[in-house]
Amino acid sequence: MSVVVGNSDFRPLQNNPSAKITGVHESLLQECEKDIIWYRENFFGKPHDNYLALESTKGPLAISVIQDGNIYKALVRSIEGSERLTVEASAVYQSAHRKLFKLGPKVENLMSAFSSGIPARSLTLVKTPGLANELLSMEERQVIRSYKFGVGYCMAGQTTEAEMMANRHETSSPAFKQFLSFLGETIELRGWKGYRAGLDVSGTNQTGTHGVYTKWQGYEIMFHVSTLLPYNEKDKQQLERKRHLGNDIVVIVFQDTDEQFQLSTISSHQNHILAFVRPEGDGYSFIGSFAQVKQGVPAFIPEIPDPPIFGKDAVSRDFFLHCLVNGERASYKSTSFAPKISRTRSVLLCDVASKHI
Repeated sequence: MSVVVGNSDFRPLQNNPSAKITGVHESLLQECEKDIIWYRENFFGKPHDNYLALESTKGPLAISVIQDGNIYKALVRSIEGSERLTVEASAVYQSAHRKLFKLGPKVENLMSAFSSGIPARSLTLVKTPGLANELLSMEERQVIRSYKFGVGYCMAGQTTEAEMMANRHETSSPAFKQFLSFLGETIELRGWKGYRAGLDVSGTNQTGTHGVYTKWQGYEIMFHVSTLLPYNEKDKQQLERKRHLGNDIVVIVFQDTDEQFQLSTISSHQNHILAFVRPEGDGYSFIGSFAQVKQGVPAFIPEIPDPPIFGKDAVSRDFFLHCLVNGERASYKSTSFAPKISRTRSVLLCDVASKHI
């Protein structure tokens, strides 16, 4: 164990001896992306019903329902996220009268067949043209297409955040610089037109002259590299560097050697995952495990193999970036971020419902 947990809020993410280094797979899709695909494949452009609720015991709701042969399908959108539900048509109660006149089941019976927790009496059937497009647009607005990750560097013998933040790029090891090339390309910030993650691109060099960036699987990723951010000899805390890395949810800590890093020296409340990496033969090794994660962050995939060693090839890079992205998404479910995300969904759902009810 080369990381000392001490009195920090972090815990090690468990490795899996049977896990393998793999390329990108379906788990890279965000839940809202899966919802969009499911809605497009099963509802969009087909006759279906949309129910809205501005106020209910579950908050604002938007529920799409379609009958597909002998199956009813529903996409239930709430402040907690979306659920994709299916039920056999035979399991939905219909009175003889409604069957005779082909009226379909009452909304209360239909919703209770999907889930007893749906407040059917609060729902209003909305036939407004264009609502399907608005619901699709609402989901697409929640897809995150850009990520920022911190990258700290520890020389041999360094074990604290303060030591990590004080390192200069010109004295960093060739192994660290090679690792940055593994992550992405070094770009000049002046005039940069892509995702900048809060870095200054005006040419005044307030956040340094260069950054590390990559476009991967349709996502833009900017790395806040501590050694590329401005160094202030008069500032022992290097607040300008901590301002960026301290606001990153996921931070990579590259260590030249296997030192016992003191997790209790990490002062940021925003950092939820710390991924410790060191050189290992012709590749890299996660130190101890892939990451130290804060309490409340659920487990996520891809799972980390044991021993946690990966190469410098394209598949290993895909695997590493996949871990970073899914790690950040898992952090969104922690108590630090989940309420904020729920409030955002509430605003979006209320906007749609208030417009059409």
